[in-house]
Amino acid sequence: MTVQDDIIHQEILQAAIRLYRRFGPTKVTMDNVATATGRSRSSLYYYFKDRDEIFQAVLERIAEDVAAEIRLKVNAAANLHDKIYAFCLAKINTTEEWKRVFKTMDQLMSADEKSKHSKVQDALHNKLMYLERGILIEVLSAAGLQNNAEQDMLAFIISSSIRGVRREVHEYSDPHDAKAAARLLSEMVAKWVQS
Repeated sequence: MTVQDDIIHQEILQAAIRLYRRFGPTKVTMDNVATATGRSRSSLYYYFKDRDEIFQAVLERIAEDVAAEIRLKVNAAANLHDKIYAFCLAKINTTEEWKRVFKTMDQLMSADEKSKHSKVQDALHNKLMYLERGILIEVLSAAGLQNNAEQDMLAFIISSSIRGVRREVHEYSDPHDAKAAARLLSEMVAKWVQS
């Protein structure tokens, strides 16, 4: 793909995201995306075979963008504790932002449409888990934890824990402070790794 093709590809995805937010993914057609990008419908087929492939590409892009934002925050932190804490806060903030987008899209879909797209959203979740795991393993490895099984298990525990904290606090209005929970989790991980 040329640089120009990559730019057009990204423009198509951005237009699709805007349309999904407004109408929901099942209501958006190739014609809608073509109009939003100022291109012909036939030109879109050079980049995507159908609207489902555009939706899949949008979800891939979201996962990559979320992971990139988390990585940026983690890389800016100075030590293991701060890196884990930065991961946790970024995870809470980015997933909350995208969760609102998906909730809006879900409200615009019928039950059958939700069922069809839930499999794609499950794939997004799995991709994001994979990318997050990679970030955490890099952090743990740089901190001196070299056992691959321990790295994998600890990455799973951190990611799952902060996801649970976010869900309880934001979705179920638990009175605990998510930042305080993230700080305690970060302290526990740092102490365990450095012991």
